[in-house]
Amino acid sequence: MQRVIKLNLINETSSVFRRSLSIGRTASFQSFNVQDQEDFQKRVLNVSTPVLVDFHAKWCGPCKTLGPRLEALAAEKLDKFHLAKVDIDNVPELAEEYNVTAVPSVIAIKGGKVEGSFVGVLDDDKLRAFVNKLIGE
Repeated sequence: MQRVIKLNLINETSSVFRRSLSIGRTASFQSFNVQDQEDFQKRVLNVSTPVLVDFHAKWCGPCKTLGPRLEALAAEKLDKFHLAKVDIDNVPELAEEYNVTAVPSVIAIKGGKVEGSFVGVLDDDKLRAFVNKLIGE
């Protein structure tokens, strides 16, 4: 089966990845940078789709390892969850509100409620299990 992947940038802080399959279906996953608390409320807490919130920092080495792995998993799982990225230096009030004391920290939110979290970089199997629990697989 031939697969075509195309990237459509919606704006500089949000991107939607679409995978078009040869059978004519298009599925997508959404990955975006959270700008402020209002943006977080709208795009993370007030949506029905589960959201993984990746609290990170530009200066954090392990964050640079985990971020691409989360995006790859989101691409694999397509539209089953969204990936919200929060730079703790840009939105420190969210980090404080969610008791983030170290990065990377990932929080799973479903229906506006925290379903789980972890700190640090998990191996692939544990990361996949964490996501599968969030999306019910």
